[in-house]
Amino acid sequence: MTYTGVAPSWAEGQVPASGWGFVRAFVQLGRPKFLLQSSASVGLGMTLAAYDGHALQPAWYAWLLLWAWCTHLGVHYCNEYFDLAADRLNTDHTEWTGGSRVLVRGLVRPETSLATAFVLLFTGALMAGVVPNTAARLAMLVLMALAWFYTAPPFRLNYHALGEVTTAATLYGLCPVICYMVQADTVSVTMAAVVGPISAFQVLRQSLMNLSDIEGDRRAGKHTMALILGPRNTIRAYCFGQVAVYTCVVLLGVWEVLPPTVAVAVLLSCVIPAWVARELLSDAMADPPRANQVTFLASMQMPAAVMAAMSGLVIDANIHDRELGAGTWVYALTLLIASAWAAGWLLARPRAHRLLDA
Repeated sequence: MTYTGVAPSWAEGQVPASGWGFVRAFVQLGRPKFLLQSSASVGLGMTLAAYDGHALQPAWYAWLLLWAWCTHLGVHYCNEYFDLAADRLNTDHTEWTGGSRVLVRGLVRPETSLATAFVLLFTGALMAGVVPNTAARLAMLVLMALAWFYTAPPFRLNYHALGEVTTAATLYGLCPVICYMVQADTVSVTMAAVVGPISAFQVLRQSLMNLSDIEGDRRAGKHTMALILGPRNTIRAYCFGQVAVYTCVVLLGVWEVLPPTVAVAVLLSCVIPAWVARELLSDAMADPPRANQVTFLASMQMPAAVMAAMSGLVIDANIHDRELGAGTWVYALTLLIASAWAAGWLLARPRAHRLLDA
């Protein structure tokens, strides 16, 4: 079966959920658990702007956070529709890869997912139009276009080994840059030195996520980086890539391009990919429970690195008596969102496993 760019029709015999069952399935379809990533990205851009001496406007933080969530959810609903053929062929999915499984199980019609994606896309575009900074406004539209065509025709970037770079460029590249520019009208070397390594981590993480789905993607004709490199080389690239990026972080700290506190804090996050690499080298992806743990921790590396970088910025600002102003509140709110997410994930784990096995 080859993917044609259009979601398969409603499978025979499937009956959509109704009532509260539909509401729960519809929310799950949007995969809101990944909003932690966009929350962290927005907080990072704002905190960097405050660290560089730019006064933050709390209203813009709230507006950009809502825009990021709207865009992020829209991409999920879009991907669920255009990835349905590949998801149906994927028997090796985890909690963090292979889609929500809601459309695969027939709980919501595919057309509902696509319609929701369009509503969120247009809402995000309208929200972007309110931003007074022309460069930031254009960057927001570019981000939304790249995110939409991650799986949508005609470009289907993740079907042509460009999905890994696209997710890095949008989620951890353009998003914090946009949030910085709305406050500062410019960019800084410090911002680039923080955003660059975290974006590189995202490329490595996404290649690993696609490794988990490699067999289903192969059958669907989906040419991801993992499929092109093959499992062995993908694992090698992940391991060597992590070493290379963390080495760059150390060098940036030594050369004082990054504040030393930021470099040290980000370096501490290396325990996550180190554990992931050890599992990969012991054939963890062949064991579903271990593969689930690997994809989860690989996904948590970027929020962990972001929170570490933000903590390093706050510590450095206090050491050098630099006034962060509202940046301190942005940092605290981002930390609060991450903590609430972690608590919610822990409470939802038993239910998540039941849904996954259904």
